[in-house]
Amino acid sequence: MIKPGNEETKVNRATAVPTDEELAARAAGGSRPAFEGLVTRYGPRLLHFLRTRSGAGEDVEDLVQETFLKAYRNIGRYDPSRRFSTWLYTIAFRLAVSRHRSKGAKTLPLDPEGAEHPSPGPQEALIRNEEARHAGNIWLLARTLRPSEYEILWLRYAEEMPLKDIARTMKKSLVGVRVLLHRSRLKLGNKLRAPSASSLPAEAAPAGRSGPSYEKEKTHVVLPL
Repeated sequence: MIKPGNEETKVNRATAVPTDEELAARAAGGSRPAFEGLVTRYGPRLLHFLRTRSGAGEDVEDLVQETFLKAYRNIGRYDPSRRFSTWLYTIAFRLAVSRHRSKGAKTLPLDPEGAEHPSPGPQEALIRNEEARHAGNIWLLARTLRPSEYEILWLRYAEEMPLKDIARTMKKSLVGVRVLLHRSRLKLGNKLRAPSASSLPAEAAPAGRSGPSYEKEKTHVVLPL
């Protein structure tokens, strides 16, 4: 005889959304759809994160593609006992720093309205519109900070990443992370109080994953056969 509780448990398990770590484990076992699910979840978020170390929109999209390709090739080395987001962002951060240094790239300054490269890629333009609509341009304003300052704010408040994981991702000491985060918050706060930011909504604040909507954003990543 099947108990009602057992049947309900089976239904819940069947309909439960897999965690990032579960998808990564399946991908490591050879499931391509599982990895594609991770691309869907993290593609738009990586575009946000990597843009300060890239010039044009096409460059940041290339960097996201490179990040996922490296992750796909090394997914067998991922330790499922650790957060997948930390592992992925570590790959992305190191690739971005390496490319930034090799090209001698400079961050493009933004004006208070967020004007930047005159011909952004389609993903860049879509995300800019989403930022303005959902977060009062808060992240566009944050992008006027130094790349490391923007990145640590994004990891902490958009990704809700623990400080120890941020330290691992950015290759910093825990004390160094705390100092950089404190300084970045102060600088962003000063920018929000500046007259040029007076058009921002009063309630605007760094939005977490429950803030900006990623539902309409899609990242096209070509995986090897």
